This record gives sequence, C-alpha cells and structure tokens, in this order.
Amino acid sequence: MEKKLFILLFFTIFVLNTKSQVYDKNCYFGFTFEVSDNRNWGYGELIITDVESDSPAEKAGIKAGDIIMEINGKATYLRDNQTIAKWLFEDMYAPAVTFTIRNMNAYFKEYTLYRKCIAVNSVSESELSKIFSFYSLENTSEREFSLPLHVESNKNIDFHDYHTYDFYKDGKPASAIDSRIMALLEKELNAKGLVRDASDPDIVVQVYYNYGLNTRFSGLNNPNYAPGVWRFDADKQQMTLLPIFDPENPYTDKAAQYIAEYGFSFYDRKYIDPLKLTQIWDCNIKDHLSSKYTLEEYMKLHTPLMLKQFPYSVSKIAARYKVDFNRYNYTGMYFDADDLTTIKDVDMDSPAYKAGIRPGHIIKKINNRKFEHTKESLSESYKRFIAETMVFRDQTTRFTNTGGYTECMFWNAGYYPEIAKEVNKPKYLSHFSYLYDFEKYINNKPDNRITVEAWDGMQNRIFSVVPEIRKSVVIKAM
Repeated sequence: MEKKLFILLFFTIFVLNTKSQVYDKNCYFGFTFEVSDNRNWGYGELIITDVESDSPAEKAGIKAGDIIMEINGKATYLRDNQTIAKWLFEDMYAPAVTFTIRNMNAYFKEYTLYRKCIAVNSVSESELSKIFSFYSLENTSEREFSLPLHVESNKNIDFHDYHTYDFYKDGKPASAIDSRIMALLEKELNAKGLVRDASDPDIVVQVYYNYGLNTRFSGLNNPNYAPGVWRFDADKQQMTLLPIFDPENPYTDKAAQYIAEYGFSFYDRKYIDPLKLTQIWDCNIKDHLSSKYTLEEYMKLHTPLMLKQFPYSVSKIAARYKVDFNRYNYTGMYFDADDLTTIKDVDMDSPAYKAGIRPGHIIKKINNRKFEHTKESLSESYKRFIAETMVFRDQTTRFTNTGGYTECMFWNAGYYPEIAKEVNKPKYLSHFSYLYDFEKYINNKPDNRITVEAWDGMQNRIFSVVPEIRKSVVIKAM
C-alpha cells in the first residue's frame, strides 16, 4: 500500500479555508507523519516521521516513531487523508489541537499543541542557514550514509505489546565485553521506553558477535584503495571517518585484515509460546576493516544506529541514514521570500523583537554589509564565493552532501584570517553570513552581537541584536 505523507511543518491556512484569507498566516505544529502499513507498528494509524527542532511538537516532548491514535478525541485508525485534514483544520481559529499518542512507553497520552503561525511567503533563519550553509559547513550540513545491515522482522507481531526485556543468560559469568554490550543496549532500549525486568521480561535479548582475521587477506596494498567510510557517532554527535572498507569496492575482500560481525535478536517469551523462545526481530551487521579499530569501539558506535531500525522498520539487507546538522544565529526574523530584504514576521520575545525590529521593516545593512541585491545577483554572488574560496578548504575533510555535491569541505584553520577578509568583500553579497558570526572565520570581533540597520517606514534606525545560538543534530533511518 502506498504511504501517504502529511506535512505539518508548514500548512498554508488560506488554502484550506477561504475565510482565513484575511489571516494571511502559515501555521504549523512542527512534525510530519505518514499512514503506517507496517503490521509491527501502528498499522492503519499515523506514525510521526520527523519532528522539527524548536517547534511546538519538540517542546511538548513528541518524538519520531510516536503513533497518533486520536486527533481531538477522534480515532485515526484507517481514516482517509481528507478526514484527517478536516480534523486538523476544521476550526481554523482554535489555538490548539489535542493529539493522543502511544509508543513503547505509554499506551494513551495526550499532548495539546498550540499552533505557531508566521506570515505567508516568509523564510526563517533556520531555512536560510541551510540555503547558505557553505559559509560554515562545520555547523550546517546534511549527510547520508549506509550500513550493511540485515534486518529480519516477524510480520505477525505488534511490538507495542512488548514493554519489558532482559538479556539471555547461559549460566556463565558475563565477560567484560558482554557487560559493555548489555550496557549499550540497555541505554538504547530504555530510551525507547522499554524497561529491564530480570524476573518476568516480555522480550529476551541475545547478542552475538565475531571479530577475527580475514582468511582471504592478500597482504598486498593497493595505492588507489584506502579504507574509510563516514558514519555517525552518537556520543560525539558528529560524522566520523572509520577504517572500514567500502563493501561495494572489488578490492574489499582481499584488502581487509579483519572482519567484524555483530548482532542481536529479540525473542518473545510470553505471547506466542510460553514454553519456548520465538524470535521476533533480528538485526546484524558485517564489515571488513583494518587493524586500527577495536571490536568494542565498533559496537559502541553501531549499537545506536542499529536500534534506529526498531520498532518501525521492515526486513532489509541494507539501511540508509540521513543526518541533519544545524547550528546558527537565531534572532527571530523572517524574511520575505521574494526579495529577502523585507522583514515579513518576527517571533514574539525573540532577540530581534526585544531589540525593536518589527514586520515591515526593510533591511539596509547587517553588520555593515549592504542589502542591495536581487534574488539572481544574490545567488550568483554566493556561487562565486563558493568557487573562489575553495582554496581555503581543508581537503582532508571532503564529503558529499545529500544534494550530491562532492566538494563539501570544512575551512582550513590556518586560513581563518584570510577567510574572514573574503567574507567581507562586497562582491560576494555575504550579508547572510551573520548566521555564523560566532565563528572566527566569519567574524573576528570579540562578541556575537549583530548590528541591523533598517527603514521603519519613516526613518533609518540602528538595532543591536544579541542572537541566540541554536543547535540541532537529527539522525533518521530512511
């Protein structure tokens, strides 16, 4: 069955209700969802797939993977798209909607979310930071990577029936590495809402692994082939280049000195057959690697990634992940999408609002950089900036972003003063580099204060804004 995706990040109100045309606002809750056709998790109901940072949904505690059971008390099970849309927006001026959520931690929990509304045709600073990310790829980038995972799931099981777990015991004392693995798994399973219960668990978890020499290793070095794949380190919250060989490369089998295999199986011990354990889920990974990476390090990094596949997943032989990094200066200003010079909206109680900036103000300068551009000139100047400053990038940090651009690189620290000079050259129209003024290669001043010159309809005014640095790292199993 084709999945239907609803986007609640930005809903244009006047499209849904003609009387709201005078309202002229886009309202959102801050999450996306889809109708589940997965028998293991929320079949026929709405599964939250993404939660926007700093949104009403995130602030309320809603998470990706949660199941929406009801909207304002009305059950979502097997409802069509038109009905769901009607429930969400039948009273356009009601400030809030109540969602009933269930997950592995709760069967029935209500969240009342208040809509956040902004002017139509406006662009947020979060969106602008992604548009102009090449000012600071160190802070804003979207990355993808894959894992050679093998996932098997029992199609007849509803994982919401399971609430407790423990680890398989064979009567022998646990080794040091086994204890470490159990601690890793316990942390991740508890975060999903499961509870460890040694006396009467619903699920028994069995771990298996192998780390040994590759018997096909030739001992010959190919100068054109070096190990190295990018994967996400949840502890460090960053992408890490690992000494692992690309499984798609034809040299892998003979070039790798070691092979690491790691996995865990979940067994039902209550609901299917109380007399024996029945496997309900399994996830394992196998990689070829060099001698520079220990088994414990391997397990520490991959355990959180592997458990991203549970409970809302399907059987597969490979898995893709997307990581969205974003750290930028937030002032609360929203710019007109047509010219990016007019302030369309300002968040209440934001740094910009407190400084006196209001909707309708026309920006003349930010940090003394003139706002004199068209959409075309701004785009061309940004492309020129990227091309002409490539010499200041660190080649060792090269990566490919989700857009397929292969020349993504961080700035070379040795060139920070030169980079700051380049950013300030008028030809680059780099006024939106203020989003990263907290970095030395953008701003060599001792503080992060932003100066905004704007026309308020009667006169030019100078505003001093102290921004808030907002940061988010979101990883998603695709």
